[in-house]
Amino acid sequence: MSRIRLSTALLRTLFLPGAICIACGGAGSAEPRPGGTLDPALAAVNTEARAGAVVETIFGREVADPFRALERDDDLTRRWIEVQTAFTERYLAEHADPTTAERLEAFLSIGWFRDAVRAGGRTFYVRRDGDQEQGALYVLEPDAPAPRILVDPNALGPRVALDWVFPSPGGRYVAYGLSDEGDERSVLHVLDVATDTRLAERIEHTKWTGLSWLADETGFYYTRYPREGEPDWDPANVDSYFAHLFFHALGSDPAQDPLVYRLAERTDFVAPDVSPDDRWVVLNVFHGWSQSDVLLLDRTVPDAAPVPVDAGGDHLVSGAVHGGRLYLGTNEDHPRFRIVAAPLDRPADRAAWVEVVPEGEGTIESWSFAGDTLVVRFTENVESRLRRFGLDGTPRGEIELPTRGSVDGPTENRGDDVVVFEFDSFTQPPTLYAFDPATGLRELDRVGRDFDPSRYELRRETVASRDGTPLVVFLVLPAGTAAGDPRPTLVTGYGGFNVPMLPGFVRNILYWMERGGIFAQAVLRGGSEFGEAWHRAGMLENKHNVFDDFEAVLRWLPTTGLTTPERLAIVGASNGGLLVGAMLTRCPDAFRAAVASVGLYDMVRFTQFPPAEIWISEYGDPSEPDAFAWLYDYSPYHNVRDGTPYPAALVATAERDTRVSWKHSVKFAARLQEASSSGRPILFHMERAVGHGAGTGRSDTVREYVRNYTFLETALGLR
Repeated sequence: MSRIRLSTALLRTLFLPGAICIACGGAGSAEPRPGGTLDPALAAVNTEARAGAVVETIFGREVADPFRALERDDDLTRRWIEVQTAFTERYLAEHADPTTAERLEAFLSIGWFRDAVRAGGRTFYVRRDGDQEQGALYVLEPDAPAPRILVDPNALGPRVALDWVFPSPGGRYVAYGLSDEGDERSVLHVLDVATDTRLAERIEHTKWTGLSWLADETGFYYTRYPREGEPDWDPANVDSYFAHLFFHALGSDPAQDPLVYRLAERTDFVAPDVSPDDRWVVLNVFHGWSQSDVLLLDRTVPDAAPVPVDAGGDHLVSGAVHGGRLYLGTNEDHPRFRIVAAPLDRPADRAAWVEVVPEGEGTIESWSFAGDTLVVRFTENVESRLRRFGLDGTPRGEIELPTRGSVDGPTENRGDDVVVFEFDSFTQPPTLYAFDPATGLRELDRVGRDFDPSRYELRRETVASRDGTPLVVFLVLPAGTAAGDPRPTLVTGYGGFNVPMLPGFVRNILYWMERGGIFAQAVLRGGSEFGEAWHRAGMLENKHNVFDDFEAVLRWLPTTGLTTPERLAIVGASNGGLLVGAMLTRCPDAFRAAVASVGLYDMVRFTQFPPAEIWISEYGDPSEPDAFAWLYDYSPYHNVRDGTPYPAALVATAERDTRVSWKHSVKFAARLQEASSSGRPILFHMERAVGHGAGTGRSDTVREYVRNYTFLETALGLR
């Protein structure tokens, strides 16, 4: 595994996640009406929903919730969703351009890689390319001319997705999870790699599982949510809380798997890591995105309990045993992280810790072992760097990357010192590489690439936020773009959960730039780009800094002469959807159109929509007075003001989303519709057979982007 971050595993957030187009009928024109008058069909369902309005006094403040009724999954809400989605589809059909689907089909056929692991000389990875709907698991055997498919979800059902893969250390087996319709509710299976035989193992409730094999490949530690009848089972919130740690021996009955570690808090997560000699299991217990503990379990002691090594602190730490020592990556008093080594006979004795990789200018994003080499991925200057060290910290050189970009991986390789990773950048599609110290860097696999990178250029700019904090902004433009010729510009950001926004390949923006547009990616506080201090500057009571940052970027862009507010649009998903919602209510004059997908908008009640309590460490707990105050002050739903000329907005959600409830989106869209005086369209759309984004098929993704770009181009006057 690759250590330090929990965020990558839990938040594989996509820009405008894929979705399915709902074929709804209905007569009449879907054109917006002048003067802010809402279409009668939309106004009617909003009026009906408003009959359930609630006003509460919370910590002395009067809080209106005019569309509380839409939180109920009943006939009223279902009718509201159907009418709204039908209207949106008619509106988009009236502005359709057939070339949009054709070009997006071509660009979104460019594939991707993830979860690359080298084990027993074999290289495992998930790849999607060409007309494949879903990514499939491939294995590249030593000296084989080409990889072969091990698990192909495309052959298992129209909406089956491969969620995660964990090859065993010797490459004999691979554990993998399958789910349906994007709900991420994985079922665990095990495959014998040599024979292509699926074993009898079938373990449900393994959504977002953490898994680590024994070195002898006879079993594994894994996390799963409670089954019916077990302690902590919650029939109203299945696969949402208490992902406890279990052990499974191959060939045994999973129903008898022993509980190894029970989480104390239902929103915690534990990631196991078995030592190469099978004696030790490191338990990395995460309490959100800013705090974690490391515990150590000695498997040679019967009925032993895990012993705390570093627990209870206000920092992130993760560990692994290698070469007879416990290695720890920690940001305690070192916000950009360092790596230390501790003796196994007294791992909690800090006086015995030895610094292996000191804190540097860059942020340590992850670390893993390749043979007896420590491989560390840094973020420096908002781009990935890979460096190798001996187990004592002796530098062994940097792995030179093709250009400024981002790396996925590398992960653990116990067999040799070969490092396998994926690399991509704004103008370089994903490529799978292997670095061998004896022979250097070589390309293992690449996806098809139907575009000419020389047609585009990348610029890096620095913008001052409201408080003077310098912000990095990446601009991707058609080559030769000059100031004085304002172009339509699409801006995105995230700003949260320790997620870095590095230069990465974004397929859909090739369509936008082919149309002459500019893409801007803002690096906001709340991510991990500059260490934990940067993250904490954008969380809890400091969340307003994220919104200050993004607004500063939006105000700055027109001053470059590259665009104008009338040609500016913003997009974001999940926590990025919250960002878009905040901009709509905070600075609606700064841009003309917005697409907000699977976002959070009611920050007063977000914890009422499971599993949202897992985000309290990032946002705060609205049941506490101080947190309520800052959440209410920026909550998009509560900051919509009647009579405001809002930009055009498309609020999109997904019925099968098991991360962010659709209830946020229905309430926010309804409130915007009744309040806006601009006459610009405020549209809502729900996907029926996809989730938060993970597991979305290629065709669904194409249809999603066709909708989004049809909406954006219409709103910006390009159609």
